[in-house]
Amino acid sequence: MRVLLAVDGSASADAARHAVTSFALPTGSIVHVLGVIESGHDSMAPSDGLDPLTRAAGVRALTRAVERAATSLQRVDVAADGMIIVGRPATVIVDAAARHRAELVVVGSRGRGPVASMLLGSVSAEVVDHAPCPVLVVRRPVLGSVLVAVDGSPSADAAVTYLTANRILGDHQVEVLSVADARHDALVDRRAADRQEPDAVAALAAMRLRATGYRARWSVGEGRPVQGIIDTARDRGCGLIVMGSRGMTGLKRIVVGSVARGVLLHSSASVMIVHEPVRAEAREPEETYRAAERSSASA
Repeated sequence: MRVLLAVDGSASADAARHAVTSFALPTGSIVHVLGVIESGHDSMAPSDGLDPLTRAAGVRALTRAVERAATSLQRVDVAADGMIIVGRPATVIVDAAARHRAELVVVGSRGRGPVASMLLGSVSAEVVDHAPCPVLVVRRPVLGSVLVAVDGSPSADAAVTYLTANRILGDHQVEVLSVADARHDALVDRRAADRQEPDAVAALAAMRLRATGYRARWSVGEGRPVQGIIDTARDRGCGLIVMGSRGMTGLKRIVVGSVARGVLLHSSASVMIVHEPVRAEAREPEETYRAAERSSASA
C-alpha cells in the first residue's frame, strides 16, 4: 500500500504522523512523507513575507520534521522516504498523490475554534476535494473505534469496499451507522416495510466488514444526517469517521457533498473521505528542494 503523509512541523501534522504509525500496513507498503515550502502563485518568490534568515530557519525545521517522520514510520516490512517540494501546498500534495499513485493521503486538520464550530483548514479542505484517492484528515493522534457512515449510495459502498480491501484499521472496533433523514415527509410517512431499508444497508455493510476480519456492529439513526453522524461518533467514543464523498466528478475536480463536508467541518473526530476512483494527471512539481530518502532495503 502507498500512503502519502503531509507534514509541516505543527501539532496537527504530528497527530497525523502518529495516526499513520497505528495503521496495520501490509508488508511491502511505503509511506511518502511530504513537506511543502510555499511559493508565490506566479513565481518561486516566497509568499510568506519572512526575511531570508527566518525563512531559512523554517526550511531547516521542516526538513527535520520530514526526516523525523520518515524515521519513525520506518519498519522492517514498511519503507518510508521523505521529500520537500516548493509550491502551492494543496496543489503539491494532490500532484504528489497522483505521481506516487498513493492509495491514501493523510493530512492534519489544522482545525480552529471550539469543537462545536471546528473549522477545516483550507489546505486540508482542498486536498479532500481534489485528491485522486481517499483522504484522512486527522484531528486526534489516537483513532480508537471507527464509525462507518453508510446510506446505500455508490460512494458509501466505495468506502466499505476500501476498508475491506485495505485492512489498515486492524483490530479497531467498527460501528456501522445508517441515518434515515427524517426532515422529509416522505421519510416520516413511508410504510414500515420501506423503513427497513436503512437497516438492510447497515446490516449488509457490517456483514461485509466482518467477513474480512473487522469487529463490526450496526445501528440505524434518524434525523439530520450530519448531526446524526457527529453525535453517534461522539456518544460511542469513535475517534475516526469513514464515509463516502457523495461527490460530483468533473474533468479536473472532485467536490465533496454537503453531508461529508458538514462532518468534516464540525466533527471533533478524524474523518476519512472515500470517493469513487477518478483519473488524475500528475504535473511536475515546481521545484524539489531536498529529498531525505529512506528505504527498508538500506536500513
